[in-house]
Amino acid sequence: VFHPSGGTHHGRPDRASGFCYFNDPVFAVLTFLAAGLERVLYVDLDAHHGDGVQDAFADDDRVLTVSIHEEKRWPHSGLVEDRAAGLARNLPVPRGFNDSELDYLVEQAVIPLAEAFAPQALVITCGVDGLEGDPLSRLALSNVGLWRAVERLVGLQPRAVVLGGGGYNPWTVIRCWSGLWGRLSGREIPATLPPAARELLGGLRCDLIEEDEVPEAWLTTLVDVPNTGPVRPEVARLPGLVLQEPITARIATQRRA
Repeated sequence: VFHPSGGTHHGRPDRASGFCYFNDPVFAVLTFLAAGLERVLYVDLDAHHGDGVQDAFADDDRVLTVSIHEEKRWPHSGLVEDRAAGLARNLPVPRGFNDSELDYLVEQAVIPLAEAFAPQALVITCGVDGLEGDPLSRLALSNVGLWRAVERLVGLQPRAVVLGGGGYNPWTVIRCWSGLWGRLSGREIPATLPPAARELLGGLRCDLIEEDEVPEAWLTTLVDVPNTGPVRPEVARLPGLVLQEPITARIATQRRA
């Protein structure tokens, strides 16, 4: 299931938070649990920590929450040592986070965590505020890198719900989620967009982005140029930190209790 207007991961049971007045990722996880599944993996790729989802399942050993987000950014939670009540793993990344670093964390951290947990379903929040050009973060992903991460994780699970999330640049938002739907549904993505799509993108305006800051590619294509680069030491250290405490041991301990 692909629901791009979802991903409202900051909402709380008693209040709105961070532009989110309810929390549809939590509802998605609860729907799987109500259907009888015993283990659900939640992965958050938004630039902001998925605090509302982590806290909702902090003491529920049926749900593993994993969040990759920009460090030192609102809501200023999700430190690497934060485990909630045990089944949370957080990967705070530095400014300039690139496609190669996202690939690295997916392969070296998220997939090993998933394999240890053996989920029966996946819920993933694919916020696009981590893309280069978003005014509310300082990450540098391309939409190609984000698509690849989502496809990699969805391909490992028998059931998956893919949600949207944050995104404050209308051109990168519409291009990323349109392309993600194309990739998930097996459609061919054109090298250049047809006239109707160009007209739509050309008519967009954003108070946070000056008109002369809009590159031609945002108006004519869906596919970004990949932003590859080195995996910096501050990123390379993260898998070892989140894999220190085995997931399987934590589950066994909670079930005995």
